[in-house]
Amino acid sequence: MLARILQYRSLLLVFIWREYIIRYKQSILGILWTVLQPLSMMLLFVFIFGTILKIKSHGYPFPLFFYSGLLPWAFFSGALNYCIPSLTNHSSLITKIYFPREIIPLAGTAVCLLDFCISALVYFLLLLVYDVHLTPSFILLIPLMLELFLFTFAVGLFFAAVNVYYRDVRLVSAFMIQLWFFASPVIYTLKDVDSSLATLLYINPLTFIIESIRRATLEGLWCDPWLLILSFTASLLLCYLAYKFFCRVERAFADVI
Repeated sequence: MLARILQYRSLLLVFIWREYIIRYKQSILGILWTVLQPLSMMLLFVFIFGTILKIKSHGYPFPLFFYSGLLPWAFFSGALNYCIPSLTNHSSLITKIYFPREIIPLAGTAVCLLDFCISALVYFLLLLVYDVHLTPSFILLIPLMLELFLFTFAVGLFFAAVNVYYRDVRLVSAFMIQLWFFASPVIYTLKDVDSSLATLLYINPLTFIIESIRRATLEGLWCDPWLLILSFTASLLLCYLAYKFFCRVERAFADVI
């Protein structure tokens, strides 16, 4: 995959630029929507869960607690919403010329990564506002973000390929993403659930990623290195298997799509 992407890297950059321009074309606020969406959801969660329901935040300030979970979740859900219908949305292009088809979902995931980086700036500003000091554990954000990117791309690539053959995937995806949201510790922490249920939730790689981001940035704690290696390896293996599946079914895309 890396060899094919390097060979068509100029096309990949064109796709990324094109998708980014189209996303905010004729938009009054433009790139500010990248910040306003997670920020507005954070304020809503603070009001509902912090003010009305009064859930436990375990010492975290509520805005930081929710925003630290929404940040990786917004990247994951946004990338999936783009990737799943991406191949069918570009059917006219796929049927006319050849290029590595994985470039299309990869470009969408990369655009969401740019949005993530912009939203992360707001998160760092919130950390300054709440007087949370930067610690060496912040370096964990690099491997955690890389793992999140690999896992998201793997899931998006797999379902994008399946959606070419079965358009039901696009219809089911909204419900699937909603279920995934509640299976990820965005509005709660694993400290609130039983140990047996927490073990089950760790099957979802987003659980480890979100929990580790919270602990690294809000508590200055390091995650278990072996758990990080295991989780990262699992995401890398999933990406490899998704790409192998994609290559196997890709040959018939132009005929089926």
